[in-house]
Amino acid sequence: MTTEDYKKIASKIPHEPGVYRYYDEKDIVIYVGKAKNLKKRISSYFGEKKHQQHKTKTLIRNAVKFDYTIVETEQDALLLENTLIKKLQPRYNVMLKDGK
Repeated sequence: MTTEDYKKIASKIPHEPGVYRYYDEKDIVIYVGKAKNLKKRISSYFGEKKHQQHKTKTLIRNAVKFDYTIVETEQDALLLENTLIKKLQPRYNVMLKDGK
């Protein structure tokens, strides 16, 4: 997914808490994340690349799309994120994966 792809849909992303998912070309979820502000969090993946971790750059390079689910609170986002990571076991989520 490129910065240009993101810019085309950025205005539609809400400033609300939620969980977002990145997908690869096979439509497999490769990363699940939570945010208290979806727009700010998702936009952080497409900003200044110089300070991004290698994992983040690789994730965005392999992602072809993303979607999100809006929730009521940041706590709800944490719970949903944890549930989805355990269920889907996305490749780029290294935390929470081992079922602890």
